[in-house]
Amino acid sequence: MTASAQTRYRTKFKAIFISFVVGVVVALAAAAAVIMFIYQAPVPFVNKVQQSTSSVDAGLLDGKTIDPNKKLYSAGQGVQQDASGVASVTAKNAAPATERWWVNAGTFATSEEAEGMRARIAFMGLDSQITLDFTSGKRRHRVRVGPYNSKAQAEEIRQSLADNSISAQVFQQK
Repeated sequence: MTASAQTRYRTKFKAIFISFVVGVVVALAAAAAVIMFIYQAPVPFVNKVQQSTSSVDAGLLDGKTIDPNKKLYSAGQGVQQDASGVASVTAKNAAPATERWWVNAGTFATSEEAEGMRARIAFMGLDSQITLDFTSGKRRHRVRVGPYNSKAQAEEIRQSLADNSISAQVFQQK
């Protein structure tokens, strides 16, 4: 190699090396800027509400306990307070229903189809469930709404489903 070739080789090597070092420095600076931005950003799941340490004045309660679900109870239902301060739950013991009515919203070969129907029913505000049946050796996913205590209730739900273009049948389970 001649002296001029060696000089060109060294010049190219120096240029490549300097470019590499400058690139690494720029990349590290960019990474540092990103890290600083992340650590300076507000944390999304921090509890920003200060907890109240004050307690309720016992004189205001007059010996009663607070029931947060009071508005949810209808007349004659719910929790009643004894003089001892222990809550007792009252429930009407109705005779067990011997017949239950269900609304079958569809029978599907795949669980994806059944989940799709269940989602459509959920958008209507109704709760449904998927049961798995084996009919003639084939797996079937049935979407059911219910149970209901009377056929009239089940028919009302079936009509609501029909109004939303869902074909359904009412059946009785004993």
